[in-house]
Amino acid sequence: MASIIPGYEYDIFISYRQKDNKYDGWVTEFVEHLKNELEATFKEDVSIYFDENPHDGLLEIYNVDKSLELKLKSLVLIPIISQTYCDPKCFAWQNEFVAFNRMSSADPLGKDVKLASGNVCSRIIPVKIHELDTSDIELFEKEIGSRLRSIEFIYESAGVNRPLKPSDNPDKNLNKTFYRDQINKVANAIKDVIYGLHPDPERRATKSYQTRSTADYAGNPQTEVTSKTFLSKRVIKATVLLVSIGIILILSVLFFYPKYKGKTKAGLMSAETVNKAIAVLPVSNFTGNPDLDYIASGIQDALISELGKLSNLTVRPEQSTMQFSKSQESIQQIAKKLSVNNIIESSIKGPENNLQIEVKLVEAFPSEKYIWSSTFSQNWKNLASVYSDIVRRIMDGIQVKITQQDDKKLASSREHNPEILKAYDRGIYFMKKHSKEDFEKGIKCFNGAIEIDPADPLPYLGLAIGYGTSGHTSATAEDAAAKAKSYALKALSIDSTLTDAYVVLAERYLYTEWNFPATEHCLKRAMDLNPNIPSVHYTYGWYFFLLNDADQAISEMKKAVEIDPTDPVSQGYLAWAYLDVARFDEVITEGRKLLQLQSDSTLAFYLIGSAYAEMGMYYEAIEMHKKGLAISPGYENGLGIAYARAGQKEKALEVAATMEKSLDQWWYAWGLAEVYATLGEKQKAIDCLEIAYKKHGDFVPWMNGDLYLKPLKNEPRFKEIVRKLNLPV
Repeated sequence: MASIIPGYEYDIFISYRQKDNKYDGWVTEFVEHLKNELEATFKEDVSIYFDENPHDGLLEIYNVDKSLELKLKSLVLIPIISQTYCDPKCFAWQNEFVAFNRMSSADPLGKDVKLASGNVCSRIIPVKIHELDTSDIELFEKEIGSRLRSIEFIYESAGVNRPLKPSDNPDKNLNKTFYRDQINKVANAIKDVIYGLHPDPERRATKSYQTRSTADYAGNPQTEVTSKTFLSKRVIKATVLLVSIGIILILSVLFFYPKYKGKTKAGLMSAETVNKAIAVLPVSNFTGNPDLDYIASGIQDALISELGKLSNLTVRPEQSTMQFSKSQESIQQIAKKLSVNNIIESSIKGPENNLQIEVKLVEAFPSEKYIWSSTFSQNWKNLASVYSDIVRRIMDGIQVKITQQDDKKLASSREHNPEILKAYDRGIYFMKKHSKEDFEKGIKCFNGAIEIDPADPLPYLGLAIGYGTSGHTSATAEDAAAKAKSYALKALSIDSTLTDAYVVLAERYLYTEWNFPATEHCLKRAMDLNPNIPSVHYTYGWYFFLLNDADQAISEMKKAVEIDPTDPVSQGYLAWAYLDVARFDEVITEGRKLLQLQSDSTLAFYLIGSAYAEMGMYYEAIEMHKKGLAISPGYENGLGIAYARAGQKEKALEVAATMEKSLDQWWYAWGLAEVYATLGEKQKAIDCLEIAYKKHGDFVPWMNGDLYLKPLKNEPRFKEIVRKLNLPV
């Protein structure tokens, strides 16, 4: 029996490791159930190839039936992915899965199918029956050239890793999976793919799904079963089908659309915001050469940087997406966590001189849908030439207009020697690993690039970024800050459009040098070049606090969180901003969000505890501070202030005595000043502030607006410190 599409032998080819069927015949049972489900899903008779006569010994030594090539000429392959299937030595893997993958890639129909819904789906539909080892997942993904997305038949409980059975109680399965629903998913996926390939426009337009009762699994005596199983179909009355479609569509619109439209950042964000938010996932390296990881990392950096230049788009920064490297979560799950509606998936295959860069633009809601997918063949030396084209296609796909100003930004990218680009990407790749050894490797890459061309700004920018985040090196903070500033200035002297150099300088000027006019200049320039950098916005927020403009400060803090809702720093600073303006309910709300992002955040416990203390909830405040300090020291001032507010002066003084031992650190001098000011010990508090000032503590410029230092504002010595700061007006 041939395929419903002329020129193909079968509609469906099921590939499995013979040993997976030996214990209890799971695969045979699965095929029988799928057969019955397909009968109620297709109008036509559909054919399946399924080997019911295993000769495992012969197969494992590659005594291959020559007719297998014909049988593989099928529309859909279903590999049963088990803990034994991902084995290059086994027959099913090499001669069925790998062979079909390569045959379909060269097939006139192609490996990917555009469905009636607009989605793009592979003709390979994996069914996974075990949780896999990481090495097996990597092997599969390398062969397929994309992430493993499967329909899972896995029963999960403590210490158990086995296929899901029809009799399994979903309530006892940690995944709460219904076997019956999974069979239905397989049948519907097959239907979508085959009808997507179907030459009949009426078939291609079919989108409806029909459900069946569990009783239908009793079997059908009219179904023909030979040593190679074929499946026939029942014809469904068109009127019933059309009515079902109508009801489903109406209910979907009435029920789901208002909920989807009303989602906020706690879920998906508003519909208006979601449509302008995008995330570029880590680029998968399927080249088989881990030494090319830096290329994958560089591609992600470049796409984020180019997209970030656009004023009508919110782009999630790299640090928020790294958690999804090699993630098996669905696009919708990832999109929900990142609060975006569009995802960019990318991968590289092949050697350096002929890289195959596959880029996919995915829409996550209301249903997962591929907007476009393209493959770019490039030598690594010419990678930079494709980024502008990719960005323009992305913007077209999500229907966001590129302004004239943004178009100039995209067109003005500087050309670089390919060897310098390679050294820069490798240097940044090593810096991201945050170890002393990798830091030194990164420095070596950048210095090597300077030797190639000392007039290129990229290596100086790399050194500025490296020393600007060099807490993992042996360099002193003062030495690292000085080098970061020096290299950033050098880079900008060559190219004044380097956003990251302005970011490095702004942080040095604000927190280290207290050069406020230079701070403002760098922040404004950085935002003009790239409005999608969270640190620029929250740094600008702190700058606005120096201007006594709390509303604008909080607005900038909120922008940082909107750009990256997964960033604990942005979230923590927003909560802290609310503490500074005595909006304690918001402090608690935002502090709890911080705990959701980072359950061991000592800052979150400090902020919530501080808000409780100011609201008169002293017991709760003290408990929160104790929880935070049990995780890590550093915020003892919060506990001391809570005791002082509660009237427990002796305990507050005990905390102060402990902090006195660390006055050589500006942080403790600052915190102790807050404790003493709360206790009414004004001169002791100012003594501590003078220590923090002499040590050039980061927080000192904000002393005039600090919530706990208000009792000191009329003291002459306090005023003198403020005067010397030369704050902006």
